[in-house]
Amino acid sequence: MATATGVAATTALLLVALAVLRRAYLDSVPPAALPPDAAAAVYDTLVHFLRDSARTLLVVAVVTVPVAYLYGPGRAARAARGAAVRATAAAGRALRRGGVDTGSTGRLLARHRTGATSSVIVAGALILLFWNHPTVTAVALVLGITSAALIVLAVLAAAAGPARTSPRRTVS
Repeated sequence: MATATGVAATTALLLVALAVLRRAYLDSVPPAALPPDAAAAVYDTLVHFLRDSARTLLVVAVVTVPVAYLYGPGRAARAARGAAVRATAAAGRALRRGGVDTGSTGRLLARHRTGATSSVIVAGALILLFWNHPTVTAVALVLGITSAALIVLAVLAAAAGPARTSPRRTVS
């Protein structure tokens, strides 16, 4: 949380500095040497990728802070995790009552919940890491898909019925 907060603050400071420097640059260029629109285009072209990357990093850092808090030992974090478990368990029970049984796949997900959750989170992080030029929209999209996948996995694990036992046959 501390690292994400520091990155968010530093990135916000960078974005403010870029805006202030733009204004200072445009005010210092004489209109006779370069028209204001052309000077703005030059500056915007030079800092375009830096500004977009800083915005994306700011969004990632801002999202990381509450996620890191929710994985922590605090009372509110434990309460939020407990509420999420109860909600997905209720949804899974409702699916089971409706006739949906995820069977062995659901039981496997329930047994390996930590591994499945970690795999989805790592996959989302890797997608963002290897995305060539992620934008704020791309971060929001990956975050939404990752969250939806985590919810679906939790509900499928909760919908798993008890293991079916097959009657044993004795050979006489």
